Amino acid sequence: VALQHLVAAAAVTRLPCLLVRGAEPAQLERSLIGAVVNRRAELERQAVALERQIAALALDGQGLDALIGALAAFIGRAVALEARGGASLAVVAPAGLPGSAAAAKAVSRYLGKHRAEGQRIPLPAVPGAPDTERHGDGERAEEEESPLSDDADERPGSIVLLGDEPVGERDRIACERVAPLLALEIVRVAAELPANAGRGETRTLPVEGPPWVALAARQPRPHEADVPALRRELRLLAGPRRFMLRGSNESLEVRIIAVADASDPGAQEIAKKVSKRLNRPVAVSKPFADATARPAAEAEARDALESLERRVGGRSGSGGAQVVRADLLPAHRLLGAVTAIPDGRRQALALLAPLLNGTPAARKQRIATLRAVLDTPGAAEASSSLGVHRNTTAYRVKRIEELTGWDLREADLRLALSLALRILDSEGGVEVNG
Repeated sequence: VALQHLVAAAAVTRLPCLLVRGAEPAQLERSLIGAVVNRRAELERQAVALERQIAALALDGQGLDALIGALAAFIGRAVALEARGGASLAVVAPAGLPGSAAAAKAVSRYLGKHRAEGQRIPLPAVPGAPDTERHGDGERAEEEESPLSDDADERPGSIVLLGDEPVGERDRIACERVAPLLALEIVRVAAELPANAGRGETRTLPVEGPPWVALAARQPRPHEADVPALRRELRLLAGPRRFMLRGSNESLEVRIIAVADASDPGAQEIAKKVSKRLNRPVAVSKPFADATARPAAEAEARDALESLERRVGGRSGSGGAQVVRADLLPAHRLLGAVTAIPDGRRQALALLAPLLNGTPAARKQRIATLRAVLDTPGAAEASSSLGVHRNTTAYRVKRIEELTGWDLREADLRLALSLALRILDSEGGVEVNG
């Protein structure tokens, strides 16, 4: 009975249990202690190697995503890094591991439940970390709360282990080993580029360039978002050796200089991250190698952004999350000119009329499906943008063709439909006009 109780208790706590008969108790105890000590020593050795890997990534300016990615791959589970106050700085689910599917689900729960999920391991305080930043214009200055400030705690944040499984010894040893490095990196990144630079402050370009590109997006107004917090989050999307945020909290635009080397040609990946975080279009200039070309590159990105805004109705920040390339500026201007053709609105509505019957929900679904099919390279991408299965997309396309008599494989028809959608987008959208 006692043995059964012991086995049951071990099962509840998930402790390994081994039944050995005929062994001398003292010798067995010494053997078990030796095994435990040797196992911990091996885990410590592996954790030291992880610490060196993360230190090398930090010195190389790889950013918090890369650092947390190394930790997640080492322990084989999803990991998030939070700043003080709970702001998410990086979330990674390791790929190519047996538990990758469960890790991806854990990330979805964490993001969907506003950071409530996960088991948190606090990072240690960093001696000398700034509690406040100062910003101002001329003689006027005011204190702004640091991205790490918290009256109740000097710790810069937490490691969050995602998923339902308990924290194991490997998890605990690895996190304890790398926590000081992560804390230092959060503080370093937060301090290196103040969120609200004073006017006239001279800034260098990211040191890993050239080549560089300029990124431009409309900055939300204070009534639309917490602009200081937003700019802090943007600063943490990449390391300062590759990414520099310009301007201030009062700027009309988010302006960024990013490295556009072979690891991120044209800085398209970082532009997508910025656009997703802002949920606004981001324009990217052509690459430049001379530091004196920065103002021209910023003007080029601004022109591309304004061209898109004119095409979608002239509203600042309109257009949703998308990347606009300045090297395609003639194409954007051509589309803008097409959307302004005489009688364009009436012809666009006439072409799309078969889709504008029925309930508002049905009209909205048809237009969304048509837009996804026209704006993406294939069925998989269209389904992903709609958030549905490929079979669902195929069924919707078939129903549209049955309803309208169209063959959506015809190139001329696809071009005309795409232009019709853009013409109506420039006047507020199909739903407004339909």
